Amino acid sequence: MKLGILLLTLGFLSSCDGSKFQNSATQDLSRADKLHYEQYMIQGQQLYKTYCSNCHQPDGTGLGRLIPPLSQSDYMLENPYRTFCIIKYGLNKEIVVNGEAYNQPMPANERLTNIEIAQITTYIYNSWGHERGYIPVKEVSQEINKCQ
Repeated sequence: MKLGILLLTLGFLSSCDGSKFQNSATQDLSRADKLHYEQYMIQGQQLYKTYCSNCHQPDGTGLGRLIPPLSQSDYMLENPYRTFCIIKYGLNKEIVVNGEAYNQPMPANERLTNIEIAQITTYIYNSWGHERGYIPVKEVSQEINKCQ
């Protein structure tokens, strides 16, 4: 089933110009990396809706003083590698985001695979004005092993 979805997604991507997800962070990517980026953005958006948007909101603005924003978040932008670990293993300590303290625990998502985390982070680091570019699963895998 997942292979079929992947093939449909790749077929769709190869038949369009992908301009929906183009930004300055993607202009120097190879064609293969651009296809990965576009696939990760599509899958990441769906995964974000499923696992993250209930608390962080569809537009990444968070929930007031309870849940921190991801949009324009100095904490998130400061360290993408830390973000991989937080998505996978959760967070149970106070953090300061854009000068505001947040102490609401974030649950772990240990069932998410490294590729799913790469897709989510590619999406959140390239949405709401962010332009980090494609985050390869290899990068996520290396960092996840360090934070266990």
